Amino acid sequence: MKISNYHEFERLVEEYKILPFSDLVPDYPSLAAVASNNNWHTGLESDPWLWRVKIVKEGTSAYGKFFGTKASFIHLSLFPQIKTVLTTGRTVKERYHDGLLSQTAYRIYKILTDQGNIDSRNLRKMAGLAAKEDKKEYEKSLNELQNFCDIVITGTKDSDNDSGWSSMCFELSDYWLSNTQLSGTALSLETAKDQLKAQLTTTCTERAYKYFAKKLRLEG
Repeated sequence: MKISNYHEFERLVEEYKILPFSDLVPDYPSLAAVASNNNWHTGLESDPWLWRVKIVKEGTSAYGKFFGTKASFIHLSLFPQIKTVLTTGRTVKERYHDGLLSQTAYRIYKILTDQGNIDSRNLRKMAGLAAKEDKKEYEKSLNELQNFCDIVITGTKDSDNDSGWSSMCFELSDYWLSNTQLSGTALSLETAKDQLKAQLTTTCTERAYKYFAKKLRLEG
């Protein structure tokens, strides 16, 4: 399977509903595996590096590190189910008080609640984690929030320095969803699990299903 343009990528995300950016799931596609090797970082419309931002801005898919430390795309139609399962239906505050979310992650969440969409450089400064020695704690806390689908990547902001890397932008997933037709969608944990199982059994091999079932705690 190979794709060469954005529309093919968009259709792939729509078909599988979950698409890792890089090889992450056994016997399962990823953007890095199916996109042409010649077009990366060209800045052209055929550049898969640009597609990852475009699909988020169009509201077709959420993007973030929802499964560990590697990024994936989740189609809008399946995002509420995955968030319900990963959070077990509990709010950020409830998980924080239950010891499931670190103090730093909770602080970052509250900053995003107040600020809305914000780039990573400014978010890190506002969280008081701009020092070099705080980088690991900052990234760990961002991963915590993404692993619960509490926040999503919404794009990039160019560096003020011409030679610098662009900075990822983040937003609460609830804010992102509020701009879609799925705003306010509420699901029970069992309904979310049933819908996820139904979807994954149509697109996954046995090995791929086992990976997602473990990550999403769908069995048992």
